[in-house]
Amino acid sequence: MSKKDIILNSVIEEYLKCNAPIGSSQLKDRLELDISPSTIRVYFKKLSYEGILMQLHTSGGRVPTWIALKNYWKEHFEEIDKIKISSVEELKNWVREFDIYCMLQLEDDAKLSEIINIEERFLLIVFEEKSVVLQYNEKVEKFLNGLIGYDISKIKEISLNVGLYELKKKIEQLLADNIILKEKEEVLYDMAKSSGYYKNVKSFMNSSLFDRLGNGVYFEELVPQGYMAIKYNTQINKKEANLFCLGRANKDYKEFIRAIS
Repeated sequence: MSKKDIILNSVIEEYLKCNAPIGSSQLKDRLELDISPSTIRVYFKKLSYEGILMQLHTSGGRVPTWIALKNYWKEHFEEIDKIKISSVEELKNWVREFDIYCMLQLEDDAKLSEIINIEERFLLIVFEEKSVVLQYNEKVEKFLNGLIGYDISKIKEISLNVGLYELKKKIEQLLADNIILKEKEEVLYDMAKSSGYYKNVKSFMNSSLFDRLGNGVYFEELVPQGYMAIKYNTQINKKEANLFCLGRANKDYKEFIRAIS
């Protein structure tokens, strides 16, 4: 890693801890870099010229720009495979501590096990221990009987593709019961209020979000500038789950992930 990259990463990591401008002497003292403050200042100027760092006040230190934070998080979240959560209660506490919105949903592998015709008035769609009821339709009954053995998430996907919207909606209601944590929703409303970004706020609280997003980190394609979101496979109490988090990009997400694991 070049000196320039070392200094940039050091500024970002120190900034994430204190959320305050970082000076050259401060950076050297805190991180014990084998680089003089004068050399650090030279790189500060270069990085500022490139739009990666900025100086809020003439005599103040530097802070990373939005571009710098985005590139940093893209690089550091690529390496994460699966997050193992210690407990829901601890996750809730850390979510509050870091002021990040989080939603945790257990995965559901229940299979479509039976279609029961009730006097040709209703169809009882049974997913092992769960079930939903639809108005009777002969074609729907025949179609769904051909899907016996498919898991509930696949049935929901197929329902959307073939126009069985009532079934899709009712499956989503079933899966909503698998959401075991939804915390710090005020972060979403603060984001909408400060940015005028109301488009996706409700979708961030819906279990269908996990169907749309792959694992990784998301920026302007999903949230307004200055914010980021992460979606990852997780494990809690040996059960598979999905985790979605959203907050400002200047939060120390590496420390957050370390804390909840």
